[in-house]
Amino acid sequence: MRLGRDFTNLLEYPYLDKENKNRFEKGELDVPDMDAMIQIKSKRDIPYQIKVAKEIGLNHVELDGGIPNPYLEMTDEEIINAKNAASENNITLSLHLPYTYVAESICAFQESDRRFAVKLLKRYIDVASKLGCIYVNMHPGKVPFYQAVGMYRKMVDKSLIKSLITLAKYTKNKNILLHIENNTRFDIIHLHPEETIPIVLKLQKKGLNIMYCFDIGHWFTFAKETEELPIPPESVIDKIPAEVLKGEVHLNDFIPETTKFHPPLHYQQGPLKRENLINLIKKLKEKGVELIVVETAVREREELVKSMQILKDETDYLNGIIREVG
Repeated sequence: MRLGRDFTNLLEYPYLDKENKNRFEKGELDVPDMDAMIQIKSKRDIPYQIKVAKEIGLNHVELDGGIPNPYLEMTDEEIINAKNAASENNITLSLHLPYTYVAESICAFQESDRRFAVKLLKRYIDVASKLGCIYVNMHPGKVPFYQAVGMYRKMVDKSLIKSLITLAKYTKNKNILLHIENNTRFDIIHLHPEETIPIVLKLQKKGLNIMYCFDIGHWFTFAKETEELPIPPESVIDKIPAEVLKGEVHLNDFIPETTKFHPPLHYQQGPLKRENLINLIKKLKEKGVELIVVETAVREREELVKSMQILKDETDYLNGIIREVG
């Protein structure tokens, strides 16, 4: 079992110039403002992500295709340099496909919208192929709350299946394994495994190239209080069949009481304490999971300033658990 990371916002601070670093540290520049200023630049520097991954003890980088991103505008030279950097450092790559704005329509029953979303994701898959990515991961789309029930919901899932069939065939031709990830409760649909796994199994039986990327932190968002989660919280893995989990899963935490996403796992602030992570990783190993992608993100100013230390400490913590599990 390998450990990788989607760096989310943890590599943004080093890209600020001296003046803006001072403004940020004084509170004159907000965290969302830094995101807006730096996100494309930090995502575009794939060789630096690879360098950091190698230094802190990872062997995989998931490139973050959340909007905004630079991937469709990257030059052939940039793509070749990134691919070479990954090969030289023995780091594998995957691409998290966009999941907001146009990409949300991947499940739209308005056929023109759905086709537009599929066409867009194909362009990202083309980039992933040029980069040598082994996986791509997508979300199931989003719908208005009033179209998440009854006949509308059936129409949504029918449209999602059409999109998945097209994309699974497309990725197979490019030697990339397609994953579909569970949403958060704020996306209305496909939060729970039982919503998505029957679709994945059905498509697998048709010989299609698709896996389920379970994100336990996303699943935790159904709860308003930690007490609403099962005991132990990682027991959710028991009801997910191994045949849909043989690619990658996402690892992050969530604090229901404060609606805090993706806190550093070594802080043990959320439901996933150390003993839960040991049990979770044992279960994932038994299911045949190949890759765990960590998605920690921070929103506090002080944590972003010291983000490199957070990356190192959290990675050491998780690698220690993986070694303990054996």
